[in-house]
Amino acid sequence: MPAMPIGSMLFLQAAQSAEAGRNSGKRRTAVAPLPSETPAEYWDRAYSDPSLVFNTAPNTFLTEAVKGLKPGRALDIGMGQGRNSVYLAKLGWDVTGFDISERGMELARKSAAAAGVKITTIRASMDDFDYRVGQWDLIVATYEGVSWLEAAVKGLKPGGFLVVEGYSKHPQAPPGAAFGPNELLKLFMDQNLHVVRYEDVEAEPEWLKLDRVVRMFARKPN
Repeated sequence: MPAMPIGSMLFLQAAQSAEAGRNSGKRRTAVAPLPSETPAEYWDRAYSDPSLVFNTAPNTFLTEAVKGLKPGRALDIGMGQGRNSVYLAKLGWDVTGFDISERGMELARKSAAAAGVKITTIRASMDDFDYRVGQWDLIVATYEGVSWLEAAVKGLKPGGFLVVEGYSKHPQAPPGAAFGPNELLKLFMDQNLHVVRYEDVEAEPEWLKLDRVVRMFARKPN
């Protein structure tokens, strides 16, 4: 199903988030986009703004999902400032991440160096990135929708895992990154993946102040 790239949707929502931050008197979590700015330029500027607050902790669902897994090759889709990539690298995973923001990846590389680990960063969009075939033992995508799903499944090794978290459908959630009842579950089952764990639960998402998330942990059959 054609959809606007998630980076673009979050980019368009940033003005609302920034305005809410100004009105609340709290530190900002987003900046308003400039009229001529591309999503990549927006995120480069956002990651360069010292007044913004970004979540630097690894995704909680990811930390639970990888417990007990043997480290291998991992791919972080839309890696941003690298919080999940660095976490996996510290566990021994060989991590590659990609993003449209060079500034975000610069921060990711600095975080990796500070943690004493190495990660590979590639500047690319979800449509441009070459997932290849049978390359990855683990693929992670948090709040990035599923436009990448078919290509990423081909990129998974047999027996490889996918970890996904997104918004439950809500008027304030980006449409391409939000899912209705069992919608994410069906998308994964349509790809002939074995669903290890699925949740549609009350919880505050890592981005935006909403009240429900969907989560999926799935395995590609051998």
